[in-house]
Amino acid sequence: MASGEEGPRVTKISSRTPQGINGSGTSITGYAGAPAQIPLKTIQMATGEGRVMTYVSFSAGLTLVPFPGEIGIIRFNNVLLNDGRHYDPQTGVFTAPMDGRYLLSAVLTAPAGERVEAFLSVANRNIQKLYTAGTGSRGSEDCVCGGSVTASLALHLKRGQRTGLVLTSGRLVISASSEILSSFSGVLLYPTVAKR
Repeated sequence: MASGEEGPRVTKISSRTPQGINGSGTSITGYAGAPAQIPLKTIQMATGEGRVMTYVSFSAGLTLVPFPGEIGIIRFNNVLLNDGRHYDPQTGVFTAPMDGRYLLSAVLTAPAGERVEAFLSVANRNIQKLYTAGTGSRGSEDCVCGGSVTASLALHLKRGQRTGLVLTSGRLVISASSEILSSFSGVLLYPTVAKR
């Protein structure tokens, strides 16, 4: 676009949030190309029981040895965000406060020359394996170890289900500074209503 030329026309759009309790809903107005501003306050959404839902999200990093011993639930101690306080840094467990679709993410980092193997566990079931080691050239038994592994899954969780990352072998690198090299995060995408 040359200097002085008029840019593309911007069209004002309007969308509606899901209907809240008693059919109420707040209109969100924005402009094409720019997100609408949503006030940081309680969002009213129907949860099937006439309750008001608040934000549910957490993000925690690892800056201390995660637990005594060699295997166990990783306790991400450095809590960056814990809306609703459903993540417990003492246990490393996130407990779903309501039925819904959640996005869970993890980054695990092994020290150079070592490996990490872990599982994302939901309700005492291994859902996703995370493994940092590979092998060298074809037919080689050499371990190409170190580095990071990531996982990001959208899952349906029921109220009260517990989720965490379980280290099954290897070890995680701990930074000498406050940098976070391994993390665990989750957010409620939207609640679901049980069918009666």
